[in-house]
Amino acid sequence: MTNTTRNTVVLIALLIAFGGVSLSFYRKLHKESVALVTENEKTSKKIAVLERQISNIDSLKLEFEIRKAMVAEQSKVILANDNPTITYQYLLRLLSWMKRSTIFNFAMSDNGKKETTWNEYVVSGRSNYRDVVELTRNIEHQRAVLTIEELAIGSDNVANSDSVSYSIVFRTHFNAGGAEIEGLKHKKMPTGNTFYQLFRSRVNPIPTLDDDIDPTLVRIDQATLIGITDNRIFLRDNQGVIRILAPRDKVAYGYLYAIDARNSKAVFWIDKYGIPEEQTLFITNMK
Repeated sequence: MTNTTRNTVVLIALLIAFGGVSLSFYRKLHKESVALVTENEKTSKKIAVLERQISNIDSLKLEFEIRKAMVAEQSKVILANDNPTITYQYLLRLLSWMKRSTIFNFAMSDNGKKETTWNEYVVSGRSNYRDVVELTRNIEHQRAVLTIEELAIGSDNVANSDSVSYSIVFRTHFNAGGAEIEGLKHKKMPTGNTFYQLFRSRVNPIPTLDDDIDPTLVRIDQATLIGITDNRIFLRDNQGVIRILAPRDKVAYGYLYAIDARNSKAVFWIDKYGIPEEQTLFITNMK
C-alpha cells in the first residue's frame, strides 16, 4: 500500500469518526434544544398564570378593601378582640366624635374574664348632665356592640347644678372573625334628646324681699286697668299715676304678655312665688 493510499484511508477514517462525533453532538444539542423549548413553553404558561393571579390579587385586594369599608359602615358590628386598652382607646374616640372632654374613672370588672365573649367595664365620675347623656347614647348606639348593663346618675343634692355624678357598667362584645375596632367609622345619630336636666328644680327661687323689685315697675295687684287699645293698655297704680304699657313691657315680677281689646282684658305672666302663672286684668268702667 502506497503512502498516498494509506493517507487516504486514514483521512477517510478520521472523516467518518469526526462525522459520527458531530452527528452525536448534533443529536445531543437537538435534544437539549427541544427540552429547552419545552421548558420555555412551560415557563411562559406559568408566567401567564402568575400574571392572571397577580391581576386577581389586585381585584381581590380591592374587593377586600371594599368589604372592610362596608363593615366599617355597618350599623352594628361585633369586634374581633377586646382588652382594657382597646376599650379605653375606643371611649376616647367616642369623646373625640362627641367633641367633648369628659374626665372619667375607668376599670375592668371581674365579670366576663373567663370563657365569655364579652368583657365588662365600669366608667364613673362627675360631669355635665348633657355630656353623660351623650356618652351613654354613643356607647350603646355607635357601631361597636357595647351594651350598658347598669346606669346610675345622682345630683349630690345640688338641685340647681348642671353637674351630676354617674356610674356606667357596660360590656364590650367580641368574637373571632369580627371587625377590627381601628377600622370603625363615626356613625351619625339623630339628636332626639332635649337634654333637660332631670335633677334641676322646675321651680325658680322665690324672690327674697319686695325691696329687690324695681320700684318704678307697676304692681298689677295694686293697679286698675282703665283703658285699652289694640297695642296699649292704661293702668292706674295705687298712687293714682297712669301707666301706659305695650306687650312685653315689664311689670313687678313679670311682664305684659298679651292684649285682648275685644274682651277688654290684659294678660300678664307673673313669677312672684317661684312658679310662673298667668294673671288677667279686666277694664274697670269709670263713673
